[in-house]
Amino acid sequence: MRQFDYLISFAAIVLALAIADLCISLNRLLLAKATVKWDWLAPLAALTVFVEIVTQWWTWFGGAQIAGKLTFGMFLLVLTGAVLLFLMAATTLPDAIGDAGIDLRTYYDSISRRFWLLYIGHLIVANAAVTWIEMAIEHARFSFAAFEVAYFIVPAAVVLTVSKNRLLHTAAFCGLLTLYFGEMYRQTLG
Repeated sequence: MRQFDYLISFAAIVLALAIADLCISLNRLLLAKATVKWDWLAPLAALTVFVEIVTQWWTWFGGAQIAGKLTFGMFLLVLTGAVLLFLMAATTLPDAIGDAGIDLRTYYDSISRRFWLLYIGHLIVANAAVTWIEMAIEHARFSFAAFEVAYFIVPAAVVLTVSKNRLLHTAAFCGLLTLYFGEMYRQTLG
């Protein structure tokens, strides 16, 4: 195995666990369909995180040529981003459904603040990791322009931590999905 294979395997396990958590939680909801009061925001959050996880893995795979130059600190930052993604995934859908059932609208309202705080943390950590790696390994110069998307998303996510406006949350998830698909749509692994 190459260095990249060891690194990507370790980090990919965290992402695989995140997807497994999403699938298990969704399966529980589907099995308890008679006692679930459905709402769109929690599943939309789960879909957004799912696409972010796939996007993250795809991006990592493209970094195979630099894996041998990563420092422990850089990898720790990458792994921290993966753990934050796992926590986001674990937050989006309920892990348990009681005998009385569950109202997904109430559930999303109870976790939305935590979700958006985790999202902010992930975005900051992921951008910091990419910037550090590009500057240290690829000798790129630091540029605030590299954070232009984050300049908009972080303040919006901060607003979402306190806002209960469902239309705003829906628009945010749809915007993130559009952004992820727009960034990754034509990218190949080779």
